[in-house]
Amino acid sequence: MKPTNLLELSRSRAPAEEVLAKLQSDNRGESLQAGRDIVGLSKELGISARDYLRLAVDPTRGEFGNTELDGYQTALMALNLPVQDNFAQGVVLQAAAETFQTFPGVRALFPEVIDDIVHWKYRQVNFETAASIVSQTRTVNGVEMLTTVIDDSADDAYGQWGQIAEGARIPTRSIRGSQYSVNFFKFGGGYEWTYEFARRASLDIVAPYAQRLETEIQRGQVGVVTNLLINGDSVYGAAPVVSGKTIAGDIGIAHVRNKINWEVMLKWLVSRAQAGVPIDTVVGNWDMWFEWKRMFAKPDIAAGVPQIEVMRAAGINAAEASPQLGFNINFALSSSAPAGKLIGFSKADTVEELVETGSDIEESQQAIENQKVKYVKTKNSGYRLIYGDTRSILDLSEAA
Repeated sequence: MKPTNLLELSRSRAPAEEVLAKLQSDNRGESLQAGRDIVGLSKELGISARDYLRLAVDPTRGEFGNTELDGYQTALMALNLPVQDNFAQGVVLQAAAETFQTFPGVRALFPEVIDDIVHWKYRQVNFETAASIVSQTRTVNGVEMLTTVIDDSADDAYGQWGQIAEGARIPTRSIRGSQYSVNFFKFGGGYEWTYEFARRASLDIVAPYAQRLETEIQRGQVGVVTNLLINGDSVYGAAPVVSGKTIAGDIGIAHVRNKINWEVMLKWLVSRAQAGVPIDTVVGNWDMWFEWKRMFAKPDIAAGVPQIEVMRAAGINAAEASPQLGFNINFALSSSAPAGKLIGFSKADTVEELVETGSDIEESQQAIENQKVKYVKTKNSGYRLIYGDTRSILDLSEAA
């Protein structure tokens, strides 16, 4: 009986050879239909094909039973779909290409296998990642409404936040939905080539192209989040802008356009902490990233010039090579951040990422029936602001 929810699917787990029997059928039509069934069930349940196999396959039972792999990894073993070369064990990636060629229904797992190959082959760090900005990632099945937080009225004689006077009522904030929904964006792309080409090449030939695609997806996501941080959404408005030039004048130092001054930034951070919304993450473009790194780099000291004078010239009033902010600030890179500006916020309560389940299922279904190998990586993500008062922009772009 076809499972109607994730609980039923996990309760009806079966050995890999039982779940995958029709996929490995010598009848190409039956194999194709089995691939369509896995894709269709995954879509109905709102999960990926990878997660479907994790729940459907019992890794502890059957011919491929083990206690170290999950259901998806056991399925790859049963289907002879290696994700890395292991010549000592006689395993080569060409075996995976042969499996896709022999059993067309298995092509439903093609994007998943390519992703695994990339993760094994490359451990490259992407400079721009949405994970460095968002507080958490949550999976949703459909439309998600933007929410707003409303404080109790001061006239209600509620207690103060953090300290409740004797006899006072406990202060409560109301989380309410709005009439506006979260905007979802589709990120991704793909590559396509013929099976004739695939028969002559190992699957890892795709790995560098897939890695480039992943980098482009991350950059697209960071661009959307950066725009949200600056301009807000339908519930919360744009982030307030603080003038670096004004701060420099207030504390009696010179302002240099597009340069991060230690004292100016420290004053900005202190003011945000005093307001009860301390900054722990700063977003900037490549130029600001360079300025950030240079601020903490040990300067070259010319002959006869005391080190303290060099540090002071850089805006650092301390005789140490790597001055510490004391605020535990992380820098997140965004190519789409405006020039000469730093976007500061508290990561834990500013932006949430919402991922739409099964967003790449349509592409997997096409890959099963297409006469060409098609690798498609897509992700449907939306972003919302949790609180609207946690953001601040330090503008260093004004002329001196």
